[in-house]
Amino acid sequence: MGGVAASLPIMSGCVSLGQNESQTVKKNGLILKNGDIQLELNPQLGGSISRLKWQEHDILRPPPEGNPDITDTGSFPLVPIVNRIPDGKFTFEGTEVDLDGNFLGLPDFIHGFGWRGKWKVDSTADTKATLSYLYSSGNWPWAFKATQTFELRANSLRIELSVQNLSSKNMPADLGFHPYFPTTPNTRLYAQYEGYWINNKLGHAVQRVEGSYRQDFTQGESLFDPVMTDQTHYGWDGIAILKEEGRPDIQIKADPKVTNLHIFFPPNGDYAAVEPTLGRGNPFGVLPAEYEILKPMETLSIWMEIEAVEQ
Repeated sequence: MGGVAASLPIMSGCVSLGQNESQTVKKNGLILKNGDIQLELNPQLGGSISRLKWQEHDILRPPPEGNPDITDTGSFPLVPIVNRIPDGKFTFEGTEVDLDGNFLGLPDFIHGFGWRGKWKVDSTADTKATLSYLYSSGNWPWAFKATQTFELRANSLRIELSVQNLSSKNMPADLGFHPYFPTTPNTRLYAQYEGYWINNKLGHAVQRVEGSYRQDFTQGESLFDPVMTDQTHYGWDGIAILKEEGRPDIQIKADPKVTNLHIFFPPNGDYAAVEPTLGRGNPFGVLPAEYEILKPMETLSIWMEIEAVEQ
């Protein structure tokens, strides 16, 4: 999922925090700086990244003018599940779950709750910020707390995403990141993986096969194509690189636990989502199952780092 818009207005407000040379606060957001790299967060809009710049380059897709939707942001968290649960229905350890569709009126439950919620700013310190999101009750029968920690390094952004099971029963959990990158017909993506998941006509992953879908990114391919790509690639080695003449190389690294890379781009588009995820869509529907089981009070965490590498 990546190139379609949803209807979720931005929330107004101001975060009251101490400021220093590396950190400023503005309406709806928090800005961190470290030398050439600058990060703008929007906690009220799904704990999302509004902008990530290195020197004069937008590393993540810049937001449109006006009030952006969550799907217009630079990146948002996937928690406590990734991609699609068909019709929002599954059974886990004898508990039947029926979640409402949360995207464009479709019956599927997509990407969890974090991207649709307001996040709290827990702390900031120079080039670092921590946000949290608390889910207490609803059709998802497990309370949880999600946390994101953003840290600016010399030429990179590192994000750690975690979820803690606050309920008294085991909880299924999955985590991922949904960054969007600006692209042109000259942008090429390089990534090593074993194969990809075939989707049915409803966009649900149903079968994994070796090789590549349309573009062989193991050899480096363009992200500009008249046919949409929206596939999970399994057996990923944890590194992906975007290359384009005149721009820094963008290197995406992920936690060794993260072995799936979901790639989305619309037909002949100007952006692509390159998403490191623990699991995949339809995690309860087909084998192998791809989710973790968290005991009460247990925490699951992963990280991603996006680095600008000067050519």
